[in-house]
Amino acid sequence: MEYCLALDSPASGAYFAQHGEKWKHASSSVNNRRGMKNLVMSSWGDESMLSENYVNPHYSSDCYQSYSERTNLNLKRLNEDVIDFDLLEDLICYIDENCPSGAVLVFLPGVAEIEMLIDRLSASVRFKGASSDWILPLHSMLSPTDQRKVFQSPPENIRKVILATDIAETSITIDDVVYVVDTGKHKENRYNPQKKMSSIVEDWISRANAKQRRGRAGRVRPGLCFCLYTHHRFEKLMRPFQVPEMLRMPLTELCLQIKSLHLGDIKSFLLKAVEPPKEEAISSAIDLLFKVGAFEGHEELSPLGYHLAKLPVDVLIGKMMLYGAIFGCLSPVLSVAAFLSYKSPFISPKDEQNVEKAKAALLNENLDGSTSIIDNKQSDHLLMVIAYNKWSRILQEHGARSAHQFCRSFYLNSTVMYMIRDMRLQYGSLLADIGLVDLPKDNLNQMNGNRKSNLESWFANISLPFNLYAGYTSVIKSVISAGLYPNVAATLEGVDPGALGGRKPSDVLFGKDRPRWYDGRREVHIHPSSVNHSLKSVQYPFLVFLEKVETSKVFLRDTSVISPYSL
Repeated sequence: MEYCLALDSPASGAYFAQHGEKWKHASSSVNNRRGMKNLVMSSWGDESMLSENYVNPHYSSDCYQSYSERTNLNLKRLNEDVIDFDLLEDLICYIDENCPSGAVLVFLPGVAEIEMLIDRLSASVRFKGASSDWILPLHSMLSPTDQRKVFQSPPENIRKVILATDIAETSITIDDVVYVVDTGKHKENRYNPQKKMSSIVEDWISRANAKQRRGRAGRVRPGLCFCLYTHHRFEKLMRPFQVPEMLRMPLTELCLQIKSLHLGDIKSFLLKAVEPPKEEAISSAIDLLFKVGAFEGHEELSPLGYHLAKLPVDVLIGKMMLYGAIFGCLSPVLSVAAFLSYKSPFISPKDEQNVEKAKAALLNENLDGSTSIIDNKQSDHLLMVIAYNKWSRILQEHGARSAHQFCRSFYLNSTVMYMIRDMRLQYGSLLADIGLVDLPKDNLNQMNGNRKSNLESWFANISLPFNLYAGYTSVIKSVISAGLYPNVAATLEGVDPGALGGRKPSDVLFGKDRPRWYDGRREVHIHPSSVNHSLKSVQYPFLVFLEKVETSKVFLRDTSVISPYSL
């Protein structure tokens, strides 16, 4: 395969040298522009065009003496921190044109990269027409129907190309994959204790990950793996294994368990690990546990901390569950806790406007037992409750087929909804073990058939003491706020003046722009997946959220606009 890396390609060192700091800030976005071939050929072979700033710092001529001059020049020009989509596109077309039949599995770091490569391949001559229908994405946000398509066989003379995140490393085996293309990149959450938030970082995979990806090729017959990184990087620069979770995730739950098991001083215990976390990360976790109320005195468990240690969830979600049982709104809080612990039920179709319309339609419905829908409008958490309640009611009254049709109509993942139901039952049973709620007298430990359905009906029964206020949105939001505190953001813009000043609804102030939110340290932004993302007017100047994630900006996920009284 003949390939020349263009000097103006985003994957070239020259591109980085020219754009400098601008490239650094835009590196997380995907560039769909292809390098110009005339620029390649005009300077190809002329090393005077390569200043020191253009040369790949990981390039060593001694490592590649057996390779052609063209390959060495490509490697010299390459910026290894950027995926070369020109090369990726050409390689897939080369495989389709020259290699025997068999599906191609391409590993990419994220959904944005998958969608961009789909657009590029669909626009190419090689994959136009019916072939473009078999360029398939594979990631966690797809519907079960779309995920199942990757296991189907394409028509004769059409090659299936699967563009996947690392979900295809271990979770899924596709029998007809013969060719694997590995970009060597993935995205993972990294917690920054200084900023007290997570960042989604694109990074190199480990050697163990690379071997796992290579093993996806040729499950039923001999296969080939094309790696878009050098042998030198694989042997010398990649980690043997992935960064330990202790070094990249918050340590709050771990610290809680250390105290629950009476293992002594938290910092001393964790610093004995083979790869110990930074002291700063340990201190940040301990500080949060004090703020939540789980610790008191000299890092000792409080009564709240004692109960939180018995719940296998994030401490903020656990606190929310405990308060939900105490303040009589258990059923909606169980739904919120399950969704926040697992993932959003909404799938990611090509037309995102349809999902937004579906969310708006759900928010126009009353919460079970409530007479008002006004408080539902600006809350991702209440959206989760309404979606689950409606799905559960349809499932019980009309059966699984109708429930599945409801999910299709509102862009919900049916598999996720069933998982949420099971998690609700698990969480409710754990609260019963603690002694905060009662279980039906005829309940047994088995969770199958009618018993599971009966237990679900029990936790959803709004006449029971732990659900007396399950239809009061103000109570639910207050419990959510108490659980997620101190994750609060505030704004001074676009606030409904009637909310705090007693004015009529006609006095609502509609701003031209979205309100700017601040978390006490910096400006933050509501994530595009939130129902509050496009709001220009808000009921109240505060919102609560589960997590802060830094990508191109600092985003807040899963938000609810809340009253000052809730705080």
